[in-house]
Amino acid sequence: MRFSNYLIVSALALVSLAGCSPDKDVTVAPSSDNTNVFVLNEGLYSATGTGTISLFNKSTKAVTPDLFASVNGAGRRLGNVVQSMAVRDKRGYIVVNGANKVEVVSLPDFKSVGVINGLNSPRYFLPISTSRAYVTQWGAYNSAYNPIRVGIKVIDLITNTVVDSIATGSTPERLTMAGGKVFVANYGSNTVTVIDPATNRVTNTLTVGDAPNSFALDKNNRLWVLCGGLIAYNANYTVDYAATTPGKLVGLDPANPAVGATSRTFASNRYAPTDIHTNPAGDQLYFRAADGYSYLGAVVRLGIADAALPSLTGTPFIDGLFYGLGIDPVDGTVYTGTGTFSVDKMTRYQPNGTKIDETVVGAGPNGFVFF
Repeated sequence: MRFSNYLIVSALALVSLAGCSPDKDVTVAPSSDNTNVFVLNEGLYSATGTGTISLFNKSTKAVTPDLFASVNGAGRRLGNVVQSMAVRDKRGYIVVNGANKVEVVSLPDFKSVGVINGLNSPRYFLPISTSRAYVTQWGAYNSAYNPIRVGIKVIDLITNTVVDSIATGSTPERLTMAGGKVFVANYGSNTVTVIDPATNRVTNTLTVGDAPNSFALDKNNRLWVLCGGLIAYNANYTVDYAATTPGKLVGLDPANPAVGATSRTFASNRYAPTDIHTNPAGDQLYFRAADGYSYLGAVVRLGIADAALPSLTGTPFIDGLFYGLGIDPVDGTVYTGTGTFSVDKMTRYQPNGTKIDETVVGAGPNGFVFF
């Protein structure tokens, strides 16, 4: 998901300082018909890695366990920690965190057409035009466990090379474009970096809540920033709740983000809200209430007009220990992934929370891309 066990250890050092359907194997690439779901399987952290992307066809329920190897040959693997994926102009950009690269595939056939190197712990990828993209990276850690070379790398999509850098706050995570600006969640701090994509210059740094992690844009073009709260740890890596801060949900106008922002604090610090999404209508928000160590948690739902935040400790919208979450932008189906890093499953739910089906995918399904 967002953090493999390896990345949790790094994050611990940082925060101390500051109905079942059968599987069907197929070997065909997807067609571009809105029936395909790319399941991002992080895989175990190791020297070579076991990250994969499973293809799920919504019409046939067929599953290709390792689509990249199926199309490009068994000897061609994605590698260590499949973190995220973005799509632009019939290209898929797969961020492989532990391997310090972005694999580029053509769509819909999923054939490898390039690799973007020159990265250090890349996280999330945002195409901002037909020829340029941003990728967040955590960089390396120095002897004092402070991250170095963090920020954004600017990618030339014509040559698939790094051409520039933009400084951000500590450990930048997800990023999004709204109101003609790029917003970057600085997970290692309490800020969001705002960038003018026309110039690659930082225009503002917004103070939000501790550990911002994700964004969602609703039907009113209001940008929601979900902040998980600072998780403090004891010497044995259990969560120190006396020092842990609760999460926040911040709403702002992306056209004028410095004015009129709202901020609400969750009542409990026992779970960290993370990974926010909207339904197709843009009037419901979904996220996970994650445990501070395992990063597993239930699905919580909130209407954009609701006056009160939902409880993170009460009865959730969908109960379970989930590592990944996605909302189908066409019909609002809720997708979840378990996080055992062994035999993991993807489960689908109707928009009302009723279970549809489940199927086995790869290890550590952390997200979903709909195509």
